Amino acid sequence: MTEAHLAMPGTQLGDPAKVAAAIIEVAASGRAPLHQLLGSDSYAIAQDRLKALAEDFEASRDLVATTDIQSA
Repeated sequence: MTEAHLAMPGTQLGDPAKVAAAIIEVAASGRAPLHQLLGSDSYAIAQDRLKALAEDFEASRDLVATTDIQSA
């Protein structure tokens, strides 16, 4: 992973100056979300991860309730 990041200078989508300004704006607003995404590539990656997580949840739906203690 480190090698991949070291190979990126000048090829990444994000503009470091714009990222810095966005971070300052979010911090100053006092309304920063827990997970702030910056850059169109990060948004797409997060969307893919959310989709995979939702698929995992659905795949385990039938098994979830089978581990509960049965009430009398």
